[in-house]
This record gives sequence, C-alpha cells and structure tokens, in this order.
Amino acid sequence: MTDKQLTRTLQDHRDWVKSSATGNRADLRAADLRGMDLAGADLRYADLRAADLSRANLVDADMRGADLRGAKLTEANCQRASFVNANLHGATLDGADLRGADMQQANGVGASFIGWRKSAGKTAPSKEAPEIDME
Repeated sequence: MTDKQLTRTLQDHRDWVKSSATGNRADLRAADLRGMDLAGADLRYADLRAADLSRANLVDADMRGADLRGAKLTEANCQRASFVNANLHGATLDGADLRGADMQQANGVGASFIGWRKSAGKTAPSKEAPEIDME
C-alpha cells in the first residue's frame, strides 16, 4: 500500500466514523503497513485482520473496536494507543512498546506478547501479558 492510498483510506475511514452515510470503513485486511507512521490515526472499528504493522508508529492511535485478528504488531510503537474493545485474537505483539496503552476489554485470546515493553527500559517476562482478556 502506498502512502497516497493509505492517506485516502484513512480519510474515507474518518468520514465513515463521523457518519456511516459517507466514507468507507477502513478495509486494511492483510495490508503491508510495516514501518508506517500511523501516530494519532483514527482506526476505530477498522478491519486490520492479518495486517502487518511490524515496527509501525501507532503512538496515540485510536484502535477502539478494531479487528486485529491475526495481525502482526511485532516491535510496533503503541505507546498511549487505545485498544479498548479491540479484537487481538491470535495477534503477534512480540517486542511491542505498550507503555500507557489502554487494553480494557480487548480480546487477547491466543495473542503473543513475548518481550513487550511495559515501562521505560523494562521488558516484560515472556509469559506475562498485559492486563487484557486472555480467556
């Protein structure tokens, strides 16, 4: 996906979030978004199933209600991002920086969080996951 295509998709999605009568829900299924700068992006309810967001900048991104099943967020910077009610079933967040991220009511069943960062300079133990629904 080119930067221009992504910009257009995000604009259409913002319009859809404001009024479902206009714009389109972001369909980013299996999109290659590796290393993309999505800081502050409004991705509420976006379809990101199987998307590759490895090393993406998701600082302050709004991912509430997003479908991230099977997505790859390896080493993504997710500081202060909101994943409230997001579906992270089977997602990979290995090495992700989740400092300040809001994971309330997120579905983390089958997700991998090996080496995720929970505070400055500290990596969580490999078997410890953020406080999200893992059952």
